[in-house]
Amino acid sequence: MKRFLLFLPLLAGCAAEPVIRTVEVEIPVAVDCPAPPAIARPALPIAGLTPDSQPADVLRAYAATVEALMGYSLELEGVLDGYRETNSD
Repeated sequence: MKRFLLFLPLLAGCAAEPVIRTVEVEIPVAVDCPAPPAIARPALPIAGLTPDSQPADVLRAYAATVEALMGYSLELEGVLDGYRETNSD
């Protein structure tokens, strides 16, 4: 009998009305990214060098190639920045 009396409060807890509450859960949803713009690769001046090219011409061609590639990389960075801005929203 004493055992029954010990479990009686536990049974009374089950008889109470259930608490209903609404919980809002944020779930990330995948969104397609727009297609990247087509960025043309620059024509590199060192492609036109021949084995007979003068050293001064080679130096100028390499300097111009570095400049062209720097501009190209800035263009690519600009496109990437655009995607970073849309993903941070």
